[in-house]
Amino acid sequence: MKVLVAHITSECNEHISHVVDLDEFLLLYGDDCIKAMHIKDVFEKKNIELVPAIFAGLNPSGMIKREAFDFIVNKIINTIRDNINEIDGMYLQLHGASGIKNLDEVSGEHYLIKKIREVVGKYMPIAVVMDPHGNITEKLARNVNLVRCYRESPHSDQVDTERLVAEKFINLLENRREMKPIIRKLPIMVGGERSVSAQEPMLTINAMLDEAEKDSRVFSDSYHVGYIRHDDDKLGAAVVVVPNTPQDIQYCEKIADKISEYAWAHRQEFKFSGNFDEPVESVKRAINFAGKTAVITDSGDNCGAGGAGQNTVILRELLKSDLCGKKILVAGINDPIAYSKMNLYKIGDHVSIDLGVGEDELSTPVHIEGTLKQIGEEMYGLCSSYVVGKAYTVNIDNSFIDVIILNKNIQYGNMDQFHKAGLEFHDYDIAVVKMGYLDTYLVPETAYHIMALTDGPTVQRSERIPFKRIYRPMWPMDEFEDLKYID
Repeated sequence: MKVLVAHITSECNEHISHVVDLDEFLLLYGDDCIKAMHIKDVFEKKNIELVPAIFAGLNPSGMIKREAFDFIVNKIINTIRDNINEIDGMYLQLHGASGIKNLDEVSGEHYLIKKIREVVGKYMPIAVVMDPHGNITEKLARNVNLVRCYRESPHSDQVDTERLVAEKFINLLENRREMKPIIRKLPIMVGGERSVSAQEPMLTINAMLDEAEKDSRVFSDSYHVGYIRHDDDKLGAAVVVVPNTPQDIQYCEKIADKISEYAWAHRQEFKFSGNFDEPVESVKRAINFAGKTAVITDSGDNCGAGGAGQNTVILRELLKSDLCGKKILVAGINDPIAYSKMNLYKIGDHVSIDLGVGEDELSTPVHIEGTLKQIGEEMYGLCSSYVVGKAYTVNIDNSFIDVIILNKNIQYGNMDQFHKAGLEFHDYDIAVVKMGYLDTYLVPETAYHIMALTDGPTVQRSERIPFKRIYRPMWPMDEFEDLKYID
């Protein structure tokens, strides 16, 4: 047997001005594509040959140019057409949060699945792995045979889920039967910081999913939190249950209803976990923490949800504060103009620049006088870690503050990224990162974490985001009692 494989990940935030072009994607083909998808050995064990189309990984950013998206889609569609008489099915890794400029459908994944079905017809098996922070609809579910998202947020089980879906898909290919997901689309719309899997209600929802899957009638199930960073009629949470056989549909519908009703009844528990506060108080609380290393996350400019990484709010607050001798790293500020000027300096030089793009009040420039301390490399940590430029670290005069100057929206979430920048995370008492909840790999390194509820393109209080195209009523934008599934 042969299976066509492809990967597209993108979290697109319409609230930043940057529009993504093709050269910002990590594009892999052939064996490199297959290797990056983590499932080669799973299929090889069953003597299934993989036909790679494309691996297109994008660090969370703005909306995608239509021409760039068309290139990726055409690569997948053309690979399907070239191999249509050979392939037995398709295995796709899709995020679910892409947004495409000048595409009426907005969501790239939903458009892609529709185009694939037009080529292969109604019956070719298709399996899809999604991020829980992606949007799924009944129409998408109807066009595939198996769809499942990761359980954990942060996504510590991403690779495990990719491999599990591959195993389940092989089961379908070897034992062909009618298989269609059941979906319950819920009028609940919250961001990732209010749906962390270690906290309720996700803790119990995931336990219910695991328990339901112990029954052989449930082939797969998942809870999709959804994505809130661009306006689209596909927004909202969802429960997906895949029956093992057509005879199991009625039972699986009851499971889907049970989990959906639990999520709705416990929706008030979708709230921020851990430490959080307004920006001024967040800085004070981090400074007053006695240990190291403490982390402040600038949640309104979260690069992991498409923030531009250019806001200077926390840096300005630090410069006004009594730091009590604490050594602080701001990692980092994305400012292409300031970044270009750093090419003129070498380590040890005195630096005089304005840092901040000045698009709005949040990115107000800060005049920096300081010393260039380190020239390292800026590295993305999403999908595959790869270097995209230099990272300039400046120590600000008469302060204990170091700031990394970048030309990309880098989310510093693991030790390798700090080391590539030429820095040691634990040399600092406090680190400021462009993040919401802590990255999986940063959690064990952090003695104390507080999420600053800053404004910006990834503002965490979703009630403040103006939506025009979403289903209404939608909680928490609207308060209402009776659960009605979204059509």
